[in-house]
Amino acid sequence: RIQGPPPVVWHSLSMLRSLQTRGVRKFGVRYLGGAARGYNVYDVQSNVKLAKGFFTGPPALSYSVFKAQCEAVRLFVFAGTVSILTLSLVISPPRSSYWLTWRPDRVLMSFVRSFGSKSSPFLQGKLPYDPNVPLLYTELSTTRSCYRPAKAEAEEEEGA
Repeated sequence: RIQGPPPVVWHSLSMLRSLQTRGVRKFGVRYLGGAARGYNVYDVQSNVKLAKGFFTGPPALSYSVFKAQCEAVRLFVFAGTVSILTLSLVISPPRSSYWLTWRPDRVLMSFVRSFGSKSSPFLQGKLPYDPNVPLLYTELSTTRSCYRPAKAEAEEEEGA
């Protein structure tokens, strides 16, 4: 008598047939509540209504409504804070050199100027002086500084 395939093969074939007829199903889906809940952040009309209700309406009866009201108020508080700080910077800007260099109306010009420079950051030729590298190394490694005595500076000025 002729024997057919083992039962394991029949089982896998039946599974394949069921997948072909019904379509592929997702296995291992965990429903952890990753879907968005609550009010839409971009719906300004409903957020205004919720923020007004936070201050003028009756108290919220559930945590979810209270949370939605707090989120709506938070949006307007953030927008107001950013607006006030920006207006303050426009009216009375700081006097630091950092602000003068990197303030918003000069950032573009600073960026363009940094690439428009004609001079190269790399050496174009031999240095006008000869650095004594072994001496510099020993100074740096022993004293942790590049201190030059006044005699050496005076001699260089006389020689120049």
